[in-house]
Amino acid sequence: MILKEWSCLEHGPFEGSHAICPAMGCDSRAVTQEFRTPVGIRHANTARTDAGIRKSVDMYRLGDVRSAREGEASYGGDKGKELGMEVLWGNDVQKKMGRSFAELSNAAAQPLVVKKRDGSGSLRLDRNNAMREAATELGITKRRVPHAAEVSGDKQTAKEAAKALTV
Repeated sequence: MILKEWSCLEHGPFEGSHAICPAMGCDSRAVTQEFRTPVGIRHANTARTDAGIRKSVDMYRLGDVRSAREGEASYGGDKGKELGMEVLWGNDVQKKMGRSFAELSNAAAQPLVVKKRDGSGSLRLDRNNAMREAATELGITKRRVPHAAEVSGDKQTAKEAAKALTV
């Protein structure tokens, strides 16, 4: 049985499963439900989420995790004090780096040109992405057509059989 909170206009507040005033002789016409006790905001999923966050914090040795305000990291401890590890907000980038974020982004978008040690020229990376350049050089990004045996299709008709043979 679930108890709810009620209030009778004539007899005052009471708890019960139905809107029936417990006072002797009351016809319960003026009974309304009240919400005096706050509802619970915790759920089983909330506890699991909290436990998961605590475990992640322990695994990464972050220490104290909190809501970040402007100019600070969301984790506590000394990691935010290390050189280059602090969070930069708004114009803080220009104060710390000497250039605006837009200027730094434009510089990063330019091709990277590095002189070779032996002096025989220079190496140029147009995309400024070493992983992409390495994948292209190794042939990982080449488009490859599958062998005819790997071609799949609907029930084979004469036309589809001829198409498969041409592949």
